[in-house]
Amino acid sequence: MSEKTPGISFQNRMDNIVEDYRELGNLAIRLNGDVVKLLENYDESVHKSISTGSNTLDIKTINLERVCIRFMATEQPLAKDLLFIESMLRVISHIKRVGHLCAKIADSIRNIREVPIPEKILNQLALMGEYIGVMLKKSFSVFINHDLDKARELDSDDDKIDELYDSILNEVTSTMINDAEFAPYIIDTIFLARYMERIADKAVSIGSRTIFMITLKRPGIDE
Repeated sequence: MSEKTPGISFQNRMDNIVEDYRELGNLAIRLNGDVVKLLENYDESVHKSISTGSNTLDIKTINLERVCIRFMATEQPLAKDLLFIESMLRVISHIKRVGHLCAKIADSIRNIREVPIPEKILNQLALMGEYIGVMLKKSFSVFINHDLDKARELDSDDDKIDELYDSILNEVTSTMINDAEFAPYIIDTIFLARYMERIADKAVSIGSRTIFMITLKRPGIDE
């Protein structure tokens, strides 16, 4: 993570912050990918890796938050740069939450690892995870590249996640009615899907913050 270095230029410090942000984004994307792998084939070592990775992401986000706050205090950036750093702090909090959610998903998967989950539900969950991975990549990219058009796409991307989530809930309910053995595991399965949906919400929030950073208008409120 970036540290204060005597004599380092304003732009170099900004570049270091961006580099650290990219590192956080890549780690969050990796954790989501590991969640999909764990869902398809449970492996205790992968579960442990997700838990460790979530803790690492937590520490790194806290460190970058400190760097950003120190940067604002010492450099006193103006206008565009100030808005970028303030937005960075908000985005970092969303990335941190992605790590927490990945760890919760991994725990839910562990709880149902020996349950014969219907293939249709597993396939929908895996598809949901893969699509969320695409959304995360897009959200991290649009923020750093100030890509307004793609930032606006994230809201409609989330509609696909909502459709999958609703479909999974319907399938889980149907399975519970027809298979009493599945009933004890319904909560973990629903939580799993809900946590995944919330990761998608974080991607949308990053897109919304990007839109505000560029336009100074809140999506759906000022626009």
